[in-house]
Amino acid sequence: MEILHVNIVFKAGERFTEDLPFDVSERLEAFSAVVSVAQDLIGGSIALTVEANGLTNAFETARSAVVTTLQAEGVDATITSVMVQAESEFQEELRAPVYPEVVGFAEIAKIVGVSRQRIRQLAEKPSFPRPVIRTGQGPLYSVHAVNRWAETRSAANHSAAHSATA
Repeated sequence: MEILHVNIVFKAGERFTEDLPFDVSERLEAFSAVVSVAQDLIGGSIALTVEANGLTNAFETARSAVVTTLQAEGVDATITSVMVQAESEFQEELRAPVYPEVVGFAEIAKIVGVSRQRIRQLAEKPSFPRPVIRTGQGPLYSVHAVNRWAETRSAANHSAAHSATA
């Protein structure tokens, strides 16, 4: 027997009540179930921890528990996707950062090769990336968005310089 993590995504035939996630979590307490719902209250997902012999048994145990529970709650639902993970894979996923790698004005200035003051000026232009987080120390930007912006800025500057010398 091994511990496996099963995530089941479902779509209901009609809108369900806001109490459903709590009721389902309570009924599936033995599986340490976590329920999330879509804003429209028509779909959602249920994550369960299952002790089983292999992926197929974990899937069948979780599917049966979810279907039985939703039916008991009067929800006619269709399972739209299922993911089964081994404990090690699940733990590795939990260690992955939830937020993107971010940079502030000082780091952006180094990436682009200009002063922080110049970056503050450039940040006011519509082409500059939008901050992903605002802190008391200032806005933070996705490093990937900044790198893309810097590449397009560099290409535009190169093109403008080439046109001026031609």
